[in-house]
Amino acid sequence: MLKKTQFIKDLKEKDFVESPFLIKFCSTSIGKNGKPFMNLILMDKSGEVEARIWDDVPNYVGLAVKDSIVWVDGRCQSYQGRRQIVISRLQILREEEFDLKDYLAAGTLDADALYLQLVEFVKGMTDPYYKALAEAVLCEDSEIVGKLKRAPAAKSVHHAYTTGLLEHMVSISGILNLLANHYGKILDRDLLLLGGFFHDIGKIWELSYDRVTDYTTEGKLVGHLVMGVELVDRKIRELEAQTGRLPGPFPVEKKLLVKHLVLAHHGSLEFGSPKEPHCLEALIVHKVDDLDSKVNSISKFIEADLNPGRWTALHRNMERFFYKPDWALRDSPINGSENKV
Repeated sequence: MLKKTQFIKDLKEKDFVESPFLIKFCSTSIGKNGKPFMNLILMDKSGEVEARIWDDVPNYVGLAVKDSIVWVDGRCQSYQGRRQIVISRLQILREEEFDLKDYLAAGTLDADALYLQLVEFVKGMTDPYYKALAEAVLCEDSEIVGKLKRAPAAKSVHHAYTTGLLEHMVSISGILNLLANHYGKILDRDLLLLGGFFHDIGKIWELSYDRVTDYTTEGKLVGHLVMGVELVDRKIRELEAQTGRLPGPFPVEKKLLVKHLVLAHHGSLEFGSPKEPHCLEALIVHKVDDLDSKVNSISKFIEADLNPGRWTALHRNMERFFYKPDWALRDSPINGSENKV
């Protein structure tokens, strides 16, 4: 097995590259000179980097394939403020030649510890119907638990790494619990928690994440909001079929409220919610979900920024530059006097 010693986060301009990488994306285009070239995105557990193949492109079309682990010889350069590898040679590796863990982005938090935190939130619920529903999904379904411990929360926007979905769920559940304490009787704590648990639960089927994270066919055609509602319906039917599991039939209004929180969590029709929030709990779940997503996304952007000094490069989606606090300067991949302020 080849030991990977060179990682993307450590690459600097003019470095020679001699290392295996996972191909996240690959396409062939025609340059201004009329000759073909290849665009690639390479990744390992430390990050992603763009790459180009300019020479002998026909020889690499069958080798440079998405999801493949390939050995790359080349050189790192700077192009429009971003790192890029110009590849001089590429060779596909066999399964026994690499350890897949070196190539998959992973969170810093332990999946089992995160799951135990989630279970503690479930144990603290008091409504017998809501609690039974949470237990059925998060404690008793081994398929769901297994997927939760591995799934990212998104393809690229936020928590886009192994166990990212569980990290996101635990984070917003903690915030929702604090807000329930803060606002008191005007909020239903257990309904809020179900919104935290279930708003993105469909992503365990919407996304494929054995290697490169991408959308499944079901994810493209149906989507995680509908999948989440289908899961709620299915689990409630199963609970009602179990003698003595519930105090009575699952109340219709409670079921509708849980489904509404899932369907409304994107906040508006233009962002993919078939319904806008129509209760306080749905509004709060939407706002907290958006906040936690942005905090994760922007902090990762700041952490990975290569610009020296206190300001990042332009964040294209947010259309602004971000100030880098001391922790970002200490952890910057660029070392040396240029980071001293």
